[in-house]
Amino acid sequence: MASLTPSRQGKRTKWGLRAWLFFDFANSAFPTIIITALYVLYFKKILVVGDPAAAGTPSSRAAISGLGDWYWGLANSLGAFLVFFLAPALGFMGDSGGRKARFLRRSSFLCIGATVGLGLLGPGDLGWGILLLVLAILGFELAAMFYNAFLPEFASSRSMASLSGLAWGLGYVGGLLSLLVCIPFLGDIQDLRYTAFLVAAWFFLFGLPTFLFVKDRDKSSPKLSLVDSYQKLGESLRKLSSLGDLPRFLIAFFFYNNGLLTVIVFAVAFTNQSLGFSAKESLFLVLFLNLLAAPGAIFLGRVASKWGEKRTISWTLMAWMVVVLLSFLLTRRDWVSPEFARKAFWLVAGLAALCIGATQATSRAFVGLLAPRGQEGEYYGYMALSGKASGVLGPLFFGMVSRATGDQGLAILSIGVFFLLGLSFLRGVGKVQDKRAA
Repeated sequence: MASLTPSRQGKRTKWGLRAWLFFDFANSAFPTIIITALYVLYFKKILVVGDPAAAGTPSSRAAISGLGDWYWGLANSLGAFLVFFLAPALGFMGDSGGRKARFLRRSSFLCIGATVGLGLLGPGDLGWGILLLVLAILGFELAAMFYNAFLPEFASSRSMASLSGLAWGLGYVGGLLSLLVCIPFLGDIQDLRYTAFLVAAWFFLFGLPTFLFVKDRDKSSPKLSLVDSYQKLGESLRKLSSLGDLPRFLIAFFFYNNGLLTVIVFAVAFTNQSLGFSAKESLFLVLFLNLLAAPGAIFLGRVASKWGEKRTISWTLMAWMVVVLLSFLLTRRDWVSPEFARKAFWLVAGLAALCIGATQATSRAFVGLLAPRGQEGEYYGYMALSGKASGVLGPLFFGMVSRATGDQGLAILSIGVFFLLGLSFLRGVGKVQDKRAA
């Protein structure tokens, strides 16, 4: 692996670094409010059901919740599939001719525009809701991919995990603050539609520094078309097995990212249906999660810089298996009372919060260590390929189990196998870390 030397970092200004760091703060409102905390409730109860009062009996509420889980999981899986299909080729295009910053802006504007559209929807607009959510997810994930590809240009090998953790921590601060702004919208489920406008404005306003000051350094390489990029992708995939630890890490990432993305997509839907949290309680839960996740990502990013990415990720995956087991147990009404389950879940959620940012930020840094100079977009395209392949399977699997059984406890327990498989494959990864420490 080529080491990250000062020449690789290039002459980056402090404004450029600060603008790059701020992007996590800017885009965090989308996954926090739209995917995890609030818009998911509007989607399930208004776009899918049409009238939240339509579910009268416990059995009908469970059936409708399962149907909502299915459509929500389907939309997220379709968005992930498009990222899976497009990201690697676009990664090649971004590397060619120095176009990462341009593609970062365009992808961000796609997410922002589609999110505005989500705020315009009402009962009966399920088809439009699925389409716009798919486009918003596509724009968000592609923007994140091109943003990630700048990480090796700002950090050395020793500081990459730390810098990635700091950016991720700022993202949780952004999620926390954007949620606080949403408090006036919690009076009526119908009002949650307006949170989409807030998310779009937040992303655009706080993303401006990144859009203006993060620039590509090397524009000398020839530009590739989309067709050329797919041809180069095919050639690269055929030699993927020769890229050292990258293929095995991508397999591990595929499995454990299944669990992570499913938790993010269904966290509030789970607490709302299985534990009886109200929209306001769900918001305060997500506020609590972001409050813990920010220092967790920053602290464990520093730990990873010292002790290694592989070891840090392994610790967090073992903690995730504990989280899903305890979450399942708290849904068993024969074993625990609803009151105890609601209180105890705050502790379980706290453990998850400490792990989630660290797992993602450290994984991002690990790929940065693997990527040779000038191929950052390509390598993060591979990461997006692996991650979004898991984004198709995980939420869809949860929705299928929930719909088939009417039991979200079984659905969340089932995703524990993804963390276990990820940990198993990760055991064979770590040569890069060992070489760096040598």
